[in-house]
Amino acid sequence: MTIEDLIELYPTGRIQQTKASSEWLSLPIAGSYFILAKEALQETEIRLLETIFPSKESIVDHKKHPWYDYLFNQTALESDGTFRIIQFQIKKPKDFLQSEWENSIQEIFSNFEDFFFTTENDGALIEKYYKNHYTLEDIQSIFLTLDADFDSSTTAFVGNFFQANEHLPNLFQEEQYIFKQEAQNLRGKSAFSLPDVALHYFTKEAMNQSKIITTFASQLVLTSEIRQIILALWHNQGNISSTAKDLYMHRNTLHYRLEKFYEQTGLSLKRMDDLVFCYLLITK
Repeated sequence: MTIEDLIELYPTGRIQQTKASSEWLSLPIAGSYFILAKEALQETEIRLLETIFPSKESIVDHKKHPWYDYLFNQTALESDGTFRIIQFQIKKPKDFLQSEWENSIQEIFSNFEDFFFTTENDGALIEKYYKNHYTLEDIQSIFLTLDADFDSSTTAFVGNFFQANEHLPNLFQEEQYIFKQEAQNLRGKSAFSLPDVALHYFTKEAMNQSKIITTFASQLVLTSEIRQIILALWHNQGNISSTAKDLYMHRNTLHYRLEKFYEQTGLSLKRMDDLVFCYLLITK
């Protein structure tokens, strides 16, 4: 992406030679910085732009963390085996105990190969495959417990296990992109993996390009309440009782809302196919 592309996308942005203060987003490009007001951007948009235009100031000690250069600069790495990369983003309180948090991570993930922060709030943990490795549910519980202990809020993407060869850095780049794109569509999850978002991620472009979908979506009136119901049903795999609990709604009230929606649209959110279709409609 060039400066001209950025100006076309963000006409309110400006170019300057130095970084701006913290309330502005400073994107390094062509020897300068493209400056945008953070308040005008969504959080996921900021994260995506920071991934495309990484800061020139690396906070990683390259000598201590060879995996950083391997993943981000595609340098050679002397390491055999199968590994997965757990990416995380953490929102910290003002008095965050950084060292204690990092020590806890290293104690919990005793089989880790490398662990580092890439920005103040983003990082990666590289874990070698072993027979009794943590499941996705285990990792979600771990981060929920740490968040409770440290008054933080963490979202993590658990990558697949891949061989450490010349292809892994490119696979990691795609996992990075998936993490940045899909974290916004999750509800009530501190950790997720590709199967959790594959349906949305791999169909989003086709949905956006379909004239049928665009026309149908424009005719379908979806209130904020029904959108919340669809998302909650989706994340609870269509289970009515769990969905009602998540929404703090009586089970009979939820049934009534679903019946009204069916009368108005002909789509039954009790059927998984209709639920999938509606989920894709509101997240495309």
